[in-house]
Amino acid sequence: MKTNNILKTAVWLLASSMSLLAMSCNDDIDNSYSRNQSVIELQPSGDYIKLDEGNPDATALTLDWTTAHDYGDDYITTYKYEMRVSGSTADEIMEYEDDGHFSRSYTNQQLQELLVEHFGQLTSTIREVQFTVTASFEGPRLVVPDIATARVKVKTYGAKQFSADQLFMAGTAVGDADVLLEANNDGTVYSYTGKLSAGKINFPVLFGDEENAIGPSEADEALTLSDMPAIVTDRSEANSWIIPEDDTYRITVDMTKQTVKIVAAGAVVDADQIFLAGTAVGDQVEMQQTLENENLYAWRGQLSAGTLYIPLTYEGKQEMSIVPMQEGSHDINDGQSSSFTQVATNTAASARYWSIPSAGTYRIVLNKEEKTIIIYSDKTDLEPKSVSWNNTKLGINPYTTVIEKLYMYGTFNAFDHDSGAFTGYQDKFNLLPSIADPCVFVYKGDALPRSSQKDERGNTVQASVKFTVDNTNNNVYAFGSSADAKRNDHNGYITAKLGTEEKIVAGQRDNRYAYFIIPEGCNFVVVNIRNNTVLFDKK
Repeated sequence: MKTNNILKTAVWLLASSMSLLAMSCNDDIDNSYSRNQSVIELQPSGDYIKLDEGNPDATALTLDWTTAHDYGDDYITTYKYEMRVSGSTADEIMEYEDDGHFSRSYTNQQLQELLVEHFGQLTSTIREVQFTVTASFEGPRLVVPDIATARVKVKTYGAKQFSADQLFMAGTAVGDADVLLEANNDGTVYSYTGKLSAGKINFPVLFGDEENAIGPSEADEALTLSDMPAIVTDRSEANSWIIPEDDTYRITVDMTKQTVKIVAAGAVVDADQIFLAGTAVGDQVEMQQTLENENLYAWRGQLSAGTLYIPLTYEGKQEMSIVPMQEGSHDINDGQSSSFTQVATNTAASARYWSIPSAGTYRIVLNKEEKTIIIYSDKTDLEPKSVSWNNTKLGINPYTTVIEKLYMYGTFNAFDHDSGAFTGYQDKFNLLPSIADPCVFVYKGDALPRSSQKDERGNTVQASVKFTVDNTNNNVYAFGSSADAKRNDHNGYITAKLGTEEKIVAGQRDNRYAYFIIPEGCNFVVVNIRNNTVLFDKK
């Protein structure tokens, strides 16, 4: 009995295994068969569609697809329709179709709204739109879905984009042929430096299938020295700017800011860095932007006898250089301010420069806003100021100090001090001399503190400061305010205002008790001991 049961069980297991094997073989056959039965086709009405804003209700695009393979009554076929746009992060549009409607159509307005509002396509641009129909089969056996895909390029209507595949300049100021402009690495800024004639200029654009142009909003606009707003229109409708005279111009077209800048080479100094060059220099040497004035650049060092010109690095190129106003070789006008102009760097190196008369130490100060330069030899160079005072700590009177830095002293820092320094003195608040003028001292850094402490008379005062030539004693030569003050009687205070110059009073008398009150937020102080002024500001 037991043996019979075992035999029956074995027979049943064998039969079951054979059945499963047969089903597996049928599935393989069905999959292989269905892979060769892809018959669905998706046909768009065109492969390039330009939407028509003037006919919003007209049909712009139709897509039709054929039925999938018929696997018989045991299978239900469902069609999934999808639409996606290349480069879009929006979700694809998905629809299901099981009632035999094998077509989709869109009007100009419908497709415009889908592409712009849902998929984020820009107006007046071309994108590839992918349409997919997937037929899925539900039945007793597994069948591979049937898929058809169509790709259509669609151009939206609307405002033109400030974009270019290529950008040119054209017009009577340019000549008979358009001139291709170069773009920077990311293609957002186009530039040109060279000769233009008096006449008109705008900037033709090739973008996709469009021929546009960048120009001003009004016809025949005059140039300004700043960035000029610009618009994009059909080239045939574009306005122009007027170039007033034959000259060398620098042109910058900024696609991100949607601006155009056209300036005569000598009108504005565009520079990220300023260098000295020529046989008097050897390898180029960079001038430093001064702390006290962003338009002021200076350098002091050794030069040889020879030529000198000043290349400007702008957007990674040294196309222009600062040179004398007239062609040829020119005297440095030792210690005198002279106007300068700009020319192409290759011209400067060969035919337009200053002549350094002899080897020695020179100071060069350049103001790019005023377009002036001063070249000092050691005969005319600006010297630091020396002062004499009674150094009671050393017991020397008169004691002479060459002023090479200034120290702040007052209640502003709660009389905190560095190790080894007299109470109230901290090096982080020192004012250092400008490379342009050793009598101009600058602090630029963190906002100055405005602590409160008792002054020499025992009165609590907030944010007071004066400037001294030494940090080992309070009884030193100082630069105080013009407030009324008297030693051993009363202190005086003037409340400074941001951006307003104040007079300073120099000496070792009652002025040592005349202070300024630092304005809130001040992080920039300039003390000019040549002109006896101080400026508190926020930079």
